[in-house]
Amino acid sequence: MTAKSLWAIVCAVVCLALTAASAGADTLPAGARSASSAILGAEAYCCGALPPPGLHLLDYNLYYYADKLKGQDGGNVNGAPFTDFEASALATVIRPIYVSDKTLFGANMAWHAVIPIIHKNQNSDFFDDNMDGFGDIYVSPLILGWHNPPWHWVVGLDVIAPTGKYSDSDVTTIGNHHWTFEPALAISYMGDNGIHADVKLMYDFHTRDSTLDYREAQQLHLDYNVGLMLGSEKEWKVGLCGYYLASMDEDKGPAGHIDDSEEEVFAIGPSIMYTKGKFFAEAKVQFEMEAQNRPEGTSAWLKIGYSF
Repeated sequence: MTAKSLWAIVCAVVCLALTAASAGADTLPAGARSASSAILGAEAYCCGALPPPGLHLLDYNLYYYADKLKGQDGGNVNGAPFTDFEASALATVIRPIYVSDKTLFGANMAWHAVIPIIHKNQNSDFFDDNMDGFGDIYVSPLILGWHNPPWHWVVGLDVIAPTGKYSDSDVTTIGNHHWTFEPALAISYMGDNGIHADVKLMYDFHTRDSTLDYREAQQLHLDYNVGLMLGSEKEWKVGLCGYYLASMDEDKGPAGHIDDSEEEVFAIGPSIMYTKGKFFAEAKVQFEMEAQNRPEGTSAWLKIGYSF
């Protein structure tokens, strides 16, 4: 996902204990660090509607840029070592999904994997560091999807494995060196009146990083989208999308709870989707605001899907 995730697979900053260099500047909690694997803003249209039985391949492409680092009170952190701070990331995330024609409790069963490939860079007047490679991989032991038009909903559990590149000494790292268990509920509404609304709720349970004796707090986060379906076959969808994340408690370090280390952020922006037969493409831009203990920036997504 500075304190914590910039989305999990993108743009995390290892926070150093610091004192603001000028009056009125905000600070980061001493000892807090990035440790979250939450991916924010990836889902929008149809996130609660499983595709038909068969094999489907999704490709998420992300660019993120931030030149603001927000502290524990939501103000700018501009003291050393974060003067002239910038963070950017390019990511391609491959997600194969298999949907079975078998049912359980009236729901189609499905399985997926989420495989991120990332290039991440962070720099300031004091450091310039980058890393690229595979990030932490998601797998799901079971996904269940129900359809009762105009409503569709999905429940599942993602297990996020510590497979990504990791360093306990570098500023920039891709993996998080701990497991995350993420139950999820997604709901989509596709009305005959042309309204399309979607929300995906996720709750993250993080295990301890045994190398640093550090545990990220549990986190609640959601992706949302509200739009209109247009065209003779409703092949176009346009609307607004975004995400919200909040820590449920303080992080824990070797000495116990880290005061004021909770993270929070909200984002909103435009979205558009086009569907043609077995192919679809979705584009969106999301502008972060009200960030706390993390960078505040902008993300741009291009998501492509094909059903075999």
